[in-house]
Amino acid sequence: MDKTKKTKELYGFLWQKADKNFIPEKWHFDAMQSVIDEPIVRGSIGLEIGCGCGYDSYIMAKRNPSVELVSLDASEGIYKTKELVSGLKNVKLMQCSALALAIKDRQFDFAYSFGVLHHTIDPLKGFLEMARVLKTGSPAFLYLYEDHSDNLFKYIAIKLTSLIRLLSSRIPHKLLFMLSFLASPVVYLFFTVPANIFRKFKYTENLARSMPFNFGQGPFSLQGDLYDRFGSSIEHRFSRRQLSQMFKDSGFSDIHITRLKDTAGWVSWAYRL
Repeated sequence: MDKTKKTKELYGFLWQKADKNFIPEKWHFDAMQSVIDEPIVRGSIGLEIGCGCGYDSYIMAKRNPSVELVSLDASEGIYKTKELVSGLKNVKLMQCSALALAIKDRQFDFAYSFGVLHHTIDPLKGFLEMARVLKTGSPAFLYLYEDHSDNLFKYIAIKLTSLIRLLSSRIPHKLLFMLSFLASPVVYLFFTVPANIFRKFKYTENLARSMPFNFGQGPFSLQGDLYDRFGSSIEHRFSRRQLSQMFKDSGFSDIHITRLKDTAGWVSWAYRL
């Protein structure tokens, strides 16, 4: 089975596990917006690339009823999103690849994507497709994995994880999901709990931020993250320079790159030339 198909099935399985009766008050969109000093949602029509189970789709559309949102995903998660947003008239759904958008040129006033393009075989092609469908001057807002080349502790952890993933990505999805559930409290105990303690003291705050899985909210809250981290057969990570260059190479300017607090990854946004 090719890696793209395996990735679609991996996340399709994960999104199908989402509780259709659970609607979070805040989700990834809110974390992104907290470090971006301008509104993400704008204009009359926007694009979400990789809607997963639809939480961000729901939040963006519900809060901005005058803005039409086109949400797409390559996986079976699109059907979970359909259930979630069924009561919202300003959401349209598409099942397609981020690397081949079935959309005409220059249609959207903004694009939003959280944690998607780094799981594609050709992230630059995803950037180019995103640029193609944005209107001139319109922004794209992205969250992508960081390579942590400036953080030895996390850099080593990423390399070790990549080695483990050569085997773990071959485990059947159902079994991997169960193993992630069992591993979550162990990881929480050894990483999240110490990070929470170190975060309370001035001289250990930076150590807390450098620790993997410092963002856990409870003993079993890391199941999805572990499933993601050890299940995906495609994972790209970027330095600040590499991310900036991809924006430039795909026709964007006025590039901004920052981080989410205590979370591994880049928040970036730039404007279509």
